[in-house]
Amino acid sequence: MHEHENNTAGDDEDRPQESEQRPAPTPSSQAEHDAIFAQLVAQFDDPVDLTRPDWPEIENLRARNDLATRGDTGLGTPQPRPRAAEPAPLDPARLGPRDWDAAEDPDEGHFVPPEPPPLPTGDTTAKFAWIAVLGGPALLLFDALVWREVAGWPAWVGLTAFLGGFTTLIVRMKDRDPDEPHDPHGGAVV
Repeated sequence: MHEHENNTAGDDEDRPQESEQRPAPTPSSQAEHDAIFAQLVAQFDDPVDLTRPDWPEIENLRARNDLATRGDTGLGTPQPRPRAAEPAPLDPARLGPRDWDAAEDPDEGHFVPPEPPPLPTGDTTAKFAWIAVLGGPALLLFDALVWREVAGWPAWVGLTAFLGGFTTLIVRMKDRDPDEPHDPHGGAVV
C-alpha cells in the first residue's frame, strides 16, 4: 500500500525512461564536425587544381564549352536566316500599331530648360533690416573671437544693429489680408 501512495496515477507511463530521455548518439558527433571544419579551414588557402574538377561531369561547364566550340554537341549549329535586301511591301489593311516606324524628332534628346524667372526684388528697407539682424550678432561673434572681449563701440554697434533690424522686421510684418476670410482653426484642419 505504501508503494501505491508514493506514486501518482500514470507517473510511470508519462515519464520516459532514462535511456529514452537522451537521444541516441548519431554517427556525426560534435568531434567529427569539429574535425571536418578544421580540415576545411586548413585547406582554405591551398591552391586549386582547375584541371581536376571535384563535381559531377554533368555540371562541368568547361567541358560543355569545349564541345560547343568543336561543334560536337549533336544539337546542330544555329545558322542565321537569310534576309531580304528590301522588305516586302505590306498590305495597309494588315498593318498593326507596331508595323511602322515613327519619324524621328530632330530635337529629341536635347532638352533646353526654360529661363528661370527673375528673383524678386524686395524692398530696400527689408534687405537692410535682415542685414542688421544677421550682421549684428556676426560682429559681436567676430569681436569675441578676435579680441577675446566684447566691449566698446563694436559691442554697441552690434547690439544696436540687431535690435534695430529686429524691430524693423516686426513692425513691417503684414497682418492678415482683409479680403481673406477669418479661419478659427488657423489653417490647421485635419
